[in-house]
Amino acid sequence: MKLDHYISQLLFRYDCVIVPNLGGFVTNYKPASINPVKDTFYPPSKGISFNKNLSHNDGLLANAISQDNNISYEKALKIIEEAVFTIQQELKNRKKVAFENVGVLFYDHENRLQFEPSATVNYLLESYGLSSFQQFPVKRKTLEDKIKETPVLPISGSKNTKKWIAAAAVFIPLAFLTIWIPTKFDIGSELNYANLNPFKTVTPVYTERASALPTIKKSVTPTVDENTQTIQFIANEKPIVITQPTVEETAKVDSTYVETKQQKANFHVVGGCFAEKQNAQKFVQELINAGFEASIIGKRKGLFTVSYSGFSTRQEAVEGLAQVKNHNKRAWILAL
Repeated sequence: MKLDHYISQLLFRYDCVIVPNLGGFVTNYKPASINPVKDTFYPPSKGISFNKNLSHNDGLLANAISQDNNISYEKALKIIEEAVFTIQQELKNRKKVAFENVGVLFYDHENRLQFEPSATVNYLLESYGLSSFQQFPVKRKTLEDKIKETPVLPISGSKNTKKWIAAAAVFIPLAFLTIWIPTKFDIGSELNYANLNPFKTVTPVYTERASALPTIKKSVTPTVDENTQTIQFIANEKPIVITQPTVEETAKVDSTYVETKQQKANFHVVGGCFAEKQNAQKFVQELINAGFEASIIGKRKGLFTVSYSGFSTRQEAVEGLAQVKNHNKRAWILAL
């Protein structure tokens, strides 16, 4: 039985799938990228890597085979052992072992186990339905092409054309004045013909008017409150009141209280997994001496998991992983 089908299905839901006595397939988040050579855009995805040190059985692959084939867990383990034995024999014979939609395992010239991931399937569920696409350059017309396409009008024309041009030169200004003069002046009133000059600036003349103040027949004495001020007003009209704020209104203080909650670390940058707790504690102390906020975040699949640091979002974890890669190239992201 081939294991690649079950490994491919589990990589959609889990960040690590371990094949007992062979190694683990680990996925890491990859942001969207652009290939400048091919002008191709790629959506966010999961990058697959292989770690031969993750060979301890965590039961994930065996449970998937057992449930899919309706067999016992021990029989599923036996199937995995036979498949792993066949894979190791092919690798010793310098053959490449291909896992469909996952990648290829092989030994290089220096007898080191290498893994070449496959790019046919995007295992990131958030990018479901997104595919890569290629951008084609837009061919724009040059200045020479635009000049060639511009039509050339003939300079010389017939006698009738020249007559129409001369008539339009006379008729258009007359039509403009015919429309403009009635809207500018009142034709029914006495006209000042000097004002018909459209280029003359008319200076306005100011004529003083005699002020006519209303007589006050009744005197009114307004009531003044200590918190208000009034201005003088004419009889039989309502006063305009300008109210000043009281001391109690100006003494109000904004006592808004904003409660903040500490965000939970849903993602961790994992540096290693250990079967012995003592080894995990020793590794944590090494990371703390190197300046990291390392800690043991519990047991995962029977192994003590050591985290460089915890983050609330995947994007922050990706940025933290980029900094940790300089210290540990095998570090990976764990989603709780």
